[in-house]
Amino acid sequence: MMFLLGLSSVTLAQTSKATSEDFNEFFKKFNSDPKFQITRVIFPLKYKANNEDFELSDYTMTKEKYKVLHLNNKADERYLKRTLLIKKNKATLEERGLDNGIYIDYIFELKDNKWFLKTFDDQST
Repeated sequence: MMFLLGLSSVTLAQTSKATSEDFNEFFKKFNSDPKFQITRVIFPLKYKANNEDFELSDYTMTKEKYKVLHLNNKADERYLKRTLLIKKNKATLEERGLDNGIYIDYIFELKDNKWFLKTFDDQST
């Protein structure tokens, strides 16, 4: 009896692990479907950005102030380098401008097997 219990918990663990959303599929939809994107941002969105004195400050954005992001626009590659770092339940998209001062990290988090934009750091100058 105990053996069966142990076995079923292993099966459950594997099942829940297998149902985690694939980041690449999520990211494609996040960038192509504005309604979907808004459902996958944690509001109020806390983020960091440079103030007028170029000091990194904390800000909060409401859903009403949010502007839809296009983080996979191929045309941007002329002046922007993007690097995606995916760890188990966190993904960071680094955007680095090519001689234009853009320096932004978008941080996504896996929560209840779904990916969400959690925050971003905009250190652009």
